[in-house]
Amino acid sequence: MAQPLAQPFRARLSSRTTIARGVVDLVFDLVDLPALVFNAGQFVSLAVGRDQNGRDIRRSFSIASRSDQGQSLRFIVKIVPGGPASEYFMRLSLGATVEMTGPHGFFQLLEQHAGDVVFAATGTGLAAVLPMLAELAKRPEPGKLMVYWGLRAEEDVFRADEAAAACTAAGAEFHTYLSRPSDVWRGLRGRITAPILDRYPSLHAPSFYLVGNGAMIEELKKALVARGVDRKRQIRTEAFFD
Repeated sequence: MAQPLAQPFRARLSSRTTIARGVVDLVFDLVDLPALVFNAGQFVSLAVGRDQNGRDIRRSFSIASRSDQGQSLRFIVKIVPGGPASEYFMRLSLGATVEMTGPHGFFQLLEQHAGDVVFAATGTGLAAVLPMLAELAKRPEPGKLMVYWGLRAEEDVFRADEAAAACTAAGAEFHTYLSRPSDVWRGLRGRITAPILDRYPSLHAPSFYLVGNGAMIEELKKALVARGVDRKRQIRTEAFFD
């Protein structure tokens, strides 16, 4: 898979929509480029303020839009009260132009999978998975595809219909787990680590994509390696610090 070259570019905020508790969906239209060439799973970087020494505070955000629709860029962002990126995005006026660089990152699909593919995502980590599913929908895969998405409560669930449709298009299973649901929740309960490990013995030559909460990634990666998974060849990770 060719690695797109990172470059500086400008983008204009065209929409900002709150889609769950503390989660916003942002869309930026490109100003100078007809489209950004990127691979699913990559991210862009931008300055969201300055520190007390006058240096840029930079943050990175996974591109949630499809890689074949790079004329606009979508980001699904967790809003953290007091966080410099959160305050920057919530203050940004519609139509405002910002400077970005990208694409960056090596959290990308392997050119070929030997067998089954497992995505483990928590929270807004799903943003990186959505365009990956779109790419997988366009190519033959030898094994099963499955997505495990972990959140805390019903108020944290966002774009579930979109995620389900993306899984259906790619032929992937979709499992949503809530670790702290209300009593009326009728879906799956708990964290995603245990069900993935329970599934592992039945998987064939699996590849794992772990994205989201850093603690989940470290715990699941350690447990998979202990079960014989090759950390370098079978596991790819992208930690979200939100």
